Amino acid sequence: MNEILNESVLITTTKAYGLRLSLLTHISGVVNNVYRYSAQDGHPSQIVRLTHQNWRNEKESFAELHFMNYLFEKGVSVPQILPSKAGKWIENVGEGFHASIFTEAPGRIPIVEDWNHKMFKNWGRIVGQMHLLTQSYIPPQDVKRREWKQENWMDIMKHLPSKEIIVRQKANKLLNWLETLPKNKNNYGLIHGDLHAHNMFVTKDGEITAFDFDDSCYHWYAFDIAIIIYSVIVRYNRQNEQSETLENHLAWFLDSFLKGYQEMNTIDSWVLKVMPKFLEYIRVLYYNVFHQRNKGKVLDGEQKLRCLKMKAEIETDEPLTKYSF
Repeated sequence: MNEILNESVLITTTKAYGLRLSLLTHISGVVNNVYRYSAQDGHPSQIVRLTHQNWRNEKESFAELHFMNYLFEKGVSVPQILPSKAGKWIENVGEGFHASIFTEAPGRIPIVEDWNHKMFKNWGRIVGQMHLLTQSYIPPQDVKRREWKQENWMDIMKHLPSKEIIVRQKANKLLNWLETLPKNKNNYGLIHGDLHAHNMFVTKDGEITAFDFDDSCYHWYAFDIAIIIYSVIVRYNRQNEQSETLENHLAWFLDSFLKGYQEMNTIDSWVLKVMPKFLEYIRVLYYNVFHQRNKGKVLDGEQKLRCLKMKAEIETDEPLTKYSF
């Protein structure tokens, strides 16, 4: 999904925003090209994001920034959007790319010592705060983020290979199940969509800033919570030494996360009951993304093993956790 970037695009970007090319450092490039612009002349460091229209067109990006700005103005800890010299949030910078610039979040990607009750509670608070505020959010006319079913990366039945007969059956069953869920402004709306620990910075005192709203879409709030729980499970499974069970680890996390969430917003009683199903759905989603990104390539080594393991777990309905939600 990531497009190759020519230097001319960076030159156009720096001119549009009044930046120095030499102070840009590339930090990420999965679906967007992201650069850090070093602090200088009394200005704090900034984040420069370049998006290709094959991934998101300018209207979609504007819809994302409009939602972010709404949250920022309501006091949610998200980066501030910085305008170009022409006063625009988005600049067309050539070769199909458009640019946006944000203040850099304080802190760092959470490391082991950051994983504690304070961070978990603040994580829950910011999600609860967003879910409450999205209930009153009104997008600009003709500029709206997609419903989850319209998101390309969520279009499971389009991308899963036809030979994956059992996985496709499981996926179809989960999609049908989603359609049975209650849907109103108290449980469904515009969400972040991917607020795992690598899409936020945390300070030494546990304060969180959420960023990367590129996957924001209309979905159940339960999905937003499930994505986070799934990421906690994956992190646990990738740790080499375990001093506790996954179930105890989740209990430790959820106790503080849900307290924080409920300080800001109520949570429907059915949400936690359906969490195992949402986790199954997310596992299929990620299996689908795996196929999308590799596009029929022959896998080997750890990638192949991980793919086969995920496939087997989906086909046998193996629960991601025995934790009692």
